[in-house]
Amino acid sequence: MKKTAAVVLALTFVLALSAASAFAHPPKGLSASWDAPNKKLTVSAEHSVNDVSKHFVLGLTIFEGNKQVLQKQYTSQSSESAFRDSFVLEGVPSGTRLRIQVVCNIMGSSEIEFVIP
Repeated sequence: MKKTAAVVLALTFVLALSAASAFAHPPKGLSASWDAPNKKLTVSAEHSVNDVSKHFVLGLTIFEGNKQVLQKQYTSQSSESAFRDSFVLEGVPSGTRLRIQVVCNIMGSSEIEFVIP
């Protein structure tokens, strides 16, 4: 009897984990825009969540080539539907190719390349 209860409990746990990961998803629709006069880069991504303090974009990293230009970590998401943040990037000339990556705290990531106009 104890063995059967342990097996049922283990299967329930596995199913609960599977269900939780089914609701987790990586950010999508990642985009960036450049405000030249203010030297400001704005990064946005679709990331619908039920609880902004439990499921959110955990980190954002910007690379120029293999060099990390900026890294930021978050403890929540400001909106239930999307992630958005802006950064001032001094000394980044027009034509610079950036790789922008955002990572979900539960599962997955999204990445784009963006060229400073």
